[in-house]
Amino acid sequence: MPLPDNIFEHTRLNPLYERRLFDLFKPFRLRTHVDILIVVDTQIATQPGVGFGIGSVIELLKNTTVGCMRFRVDIAQRSAGVPQVVANPADFQPKYTAFRFDMQDDGSHVIDKYEQIWCFGFNPDNNNGPDSNIDQPGAIPASNAELAKLASWMKIKQGGMFATGDHDYLGASMCRRIPRIGTMRRWTNADGVPPQFSPDRIDTLRPPGPAFEPGAPGGPAELANTPHQADTTIQPIQWVSWRSVRTSVFRRRVRPHPVLCHPTLGPIDVMPDHAHEGLCRDSGTVPLNGMYNFDGMGEQPEYPDATSGGAKPEPFVIAYGSTLGDPPYNFDKGPQPARSRFPMISVYDGHRAGVGRCATDSTWHHWMDVNILAIKGAGGSDWEKVKRYFINLATWLNPPGYSTDCLFLSAFTSHFTHVGFQEYSPKLSNLELGRNLYNHLILTYGPCWVTQWTLDLFDILKIRLFEEPQFPKIPDVCLTCPPFDLFEIHALGGLVRASLDDAALVHAAVRDDKSCDFKAKSLEDMMLPGVRSAIAGFVKEWQADLAQSSKLLKTLELKD
Repeated sequence: MPLPDNIFEHTRLNPLYERRLFDLFKPFRLRTHVDILIVVDTQIATQPGVGFGIGSVIELLKNTTVGCMRFRVDIAQRSAGVPQVVANPADFQPKYTAFRFDMQDDGSHVIDKYEQIWCFGFNPDNNNGPDSNIDQPGAIPASNAELAKLASWMKIKQGGMFATGDHDYLGASMCRRIPRIGTMRRWTNADGVPPQFSPDRIDTLRPPGPAFEPGAPGGPAELANTPHQADTTIQPIQWVSWRSVRTSVFRRRVRPHPVLCHPTLGPIDVMPDHAHEGLCRDSGTVPLNGMYNFDGMGEQPEYPDATSGGAKPEPFVIAYGSTLGDPPYNFDKGPQPARSRFPMISVYDGHRAGVGRCATDSTWHHWMDVNILAIKGAGGSDWEKVKRYFINLATWLNPPGYSTDCLFLSAFTSHFTHVGFQEYSPKLSNLELGRNLYNHLILTYGPCWVTQWTLDLFDILKIRLFEEPQFPKIPDVCLTCPPFDLFEIHALGGLVRASLDDAALVHAAVRDDKSCDFKAKSLEDMMLPGVRSAIAGFVKEWQADLAQSSKLLKTLELKD
């Protein structure tokens, strides 16, 4: 795909090198544009500023860049009628009407044009009815033919899926049978969805001031969905440790999943509140042995085994919410118990199983304008964190190769920034080169994303260091266990070393005003062998250190 004109916008690149590098990268067809299809039922608006809609999120994605990555968004609206393609839709209007996941345009399936599909479902209705309503024709439930195409897209293209609804069975008609999406979140009464009313609802509203706190004069004021879901007071969430690295005998460093990691503000620990949220399935409770056969061609596993061995990849919760109790608080919808946590956001890394990644959210009220406009208007860290959640999902859900293309580009262009001019030399070790690149990358992406993209490199190379979702539990003191940081830094050092010669060609071409060409046909061909070599070298060092330690231990043996 063509390179964006502003491809180097966030690279801190010396401007003298921009045109030369732009011309050199043109033949590489880097995957820099991500096409996202957002699918909505008719009740959910897509224009910014409409309360019951997601227009502000769509606007945000269209105007966002993450390194070399740009997002293009089209809208599909599910309704009755004949599926139609709108040639030139107005801004924030559907490109596809009466949309079906298996619809075609000029002989090819529409969804094959997209890397990601995001579903915001409303149907069957908001009437708190029986599950039999879900598959009524008027609710436009996803058909077997649609689901067969979706399942194929998730397997062949490894496209990423996100889906959410709200309380009760909202969104179930579209989403409940989509592979993985349907079991990562609760969609039906049979699943145990939380209701809109009664003490069993999930009411996450938070008091906006002292008058709403227990003990306030005259009793706490009433918390109501209108207006308090729309104010600037948002709920705290509990992020889950995704990576845990021992930094000393007595200390560990933990990080959230990249979806909940802000590059400068740290963990994303807040979310808009709402009076009746839905519910994801908790880690370890998702049924992993389900099968589907939408096209009649034979049963397929919903959760495939890992393609390169190891444990079957599973969905896991990355954030929990909580509720305040009434009493002592005062909710207009009545009493509810205080809950220390409920599953709010769940993810599944399907790349290890040869399928696309998936994510689900307890409610679309974390996304809707009615919930986020005041937070956006107030600005500050709350809005920065909430909007980064949306951006992070768009970054994480990509098929394999998109994030690594941007990592390769960032690593190569770093040669022509302050870090390359000052800190790169062939005389340095991979550890030293990698540390310098790491410190450069986290300025833009933050440490969580550098780790995720390093793991993506290891997936390409079939290097299985650790099982998901967390590093294996090890004894409190493991003197033979190098921290993951060393693997990460050596891999980054391999990227730098592999590109030193080509970077020198560019330096000479700019200095002498001459042309130059890369020998490699892609940045992956240029840089990936360096990662393999660096990890192999580190393994040899590790083996040598183990042998040395073994000799030392023999000298320390106590005699009777």
